[in-house]
Amino acid sequence: MQVLSDNNKLWEMLHDQYGFRPRYTDKTYCWIEPPKPYKVFTLPLHCWNEQQERLVNSFFIRLDLNELFALDWEHDCFTYDPAEELPLHFEYQDEQRKCAVYFPSYYPDGDYYFFGDADWKYGLFGHPWLREIVVTGEALIQLFEDNSQALEISVK
Repeated sequence: MQVLSDNNKLWEMLHDQYGFRPRYTDKTYCWIEPPKPYKVFTLPLHCWNEQQERLVNSFFIRLDLNELFALDWEHDCFTYDPAEELPLHFEYQDEQRKCAVYFPSYYPDGDYYFFGDADWKYGLFGHPWLREIVVTGEALIQLFEDNSQALEISVK
């Protein structure tokens, strides 16, 4: 895992190419126009536990994606290898910047969290207040559908 020192280009791409519009509301609105194919899933009221987070992480490992972006709106962003299997609520002290660094969970628990490969063929876009995730890429969509009961999600 590595903190991205300059993630402005990634956020610009999300705004320009995918129409990302951050907004605080619990009303449905077009907040992102993800690459096709995609499917929207409704999340449970509670955050995912460690086992559910590991399950989602395993999807990226199964797809042989060894470098992903993890973007946390208005916070640190990362590149990481899902095979690292970072624990839920992973954090550490960055001595150089003298601050705590928090790696986001796959469940958007208070902020927008995005995970994807370099070309966003496979991605996970999470909206915290609408309690939904947008999953892109046929194979990744299928893994979420096949494990919907374990993740307590439903197609929106």
